[in-house]
Amino acid sequence: MTDDQNIILVSWDSVRADHLPMCGYDRNTTPYLSKIAADGLLFEDAQVPAVGTPASFTGMFTGEHGSGSMEEPNPKHWQKANEDRAMLPEILSDEGYYTGGFHYNALMSGHFGWDRGWDEYEDHLWVEDNDTESGWRSKLYDTLDELGIANFVVDLKRTVQGELPARWEAMWDDIREFIKNAPEPFFLWVLLIDTHHPWYAPSEYHEWDQPGIRTTYALNYAMRRYRNLVGERRPSIVNAYDNTIRYADEFVRRLETELEEHGHGDDPLIVHSDHGDELGEHGNYGHRPLMYDTVTRVPLVMENVGETGRVSGPTTLLDLGSTILNLAGSDHRIADRPSLLGNERVDRDYVTVQNILDSDRRIAAAVGEEWKVLYHPEG
Repeated sequence: MTDDQNIILVSWDSVRADHLPMCGYDRNTTPYLSKIAADGLLFEDAQVPAVGTPASFTGMFTGEHGSGSMEEPNPKHWQKANEDRAMLPEILSDEGYYTGGFHYNALMSGHFGWDRGWDEYEDHLWVEDNDTESGWRSKLYDTLDELGIANFVVDLKRTVQGELPARWEAMWDDIREFIKNAPEPFFLWVLLIDTHHPWYAPSEYHEWDQPGIRTTYALNYAMRRYRNLVGERRPSIVNAYDNTIRYADEFVRRLETELEEHGHGDDPLIVHSDHGDELGEHGNYGHRPLMYDTVTRVPLVMENVGETGRVSGPTTLLDLGSTILNLAGSDHRIADRPSLLGNERVDRDYVTVQNILDSDRRIAAAVGEEWKVLYHPEG
């Protein structure tokens, strides 16, 4: 690969591999990404570093399993957990890349320490220090969180108001401006939260029948806390999930069109997810860190990376950061991890996934080509 090429990383939140046709699904949830995979490079068994967005991205952006716990969703905990780790955007910035990140995920916000190394970072979080109203809202949320009712209050508010979830179209203009004006070489990262529950895509992307917005919010709350109440509603929940993937696929199509219009159609593009979701399997919905393939196996597709075809066997996304540095022409490798490309790619007997629960406990999995071992401290 040549030096100084732009690199684009698209991360889908909560998308499991087996809901994509390229991985055997019987619904055409990703018509555009499937074309990219057919002509590009597809990893058939990509395993995340951890389950949960900040835990997974800690591994992907630092090359090491994280020390932060998904049971501690507060900013100070995650700032401290990652304070001594070199992050991918910091290294790319040192390599001369102009970096831009765009998303709507509060757990990946600057408030949690994820804005390090970015020239542009739009996380759409309340700015507590500069905005009185936002500071009030943030403090109220923290108080409700301490009482253990924050998510209930937020879900209730959205259900009553019929408020639509955040959509990638709301940040599309910012992404276009970045592509148009960013100095080269640039690294563009977009994290789509559209595929995260409550799973409600715009109505024109309702390829499969699903409930209205208020019912969707009600089901979103019930399915993760009172799973026995979901019952016959499961098919509509699956439909809603698949519709959001179809909507995320449209983002990739729109992004590639924009890149081509600005002369970046030959730049490397990577599309992946940070973890999957359970849809009633094992009696669960959402992404508790139970280490089944429903939450650990995710899509990983690349194009314009100098290779095509399909890679079988377990692949760990702990190597994603070093892969991006490889594409950047850098000799640096995060945590001495190898790239997933070329002669550096390691055919591993197994890869590992792990989540810290607290200082004394963790949940983990080892994944081989034809086997998987799960460990939970409670058996």
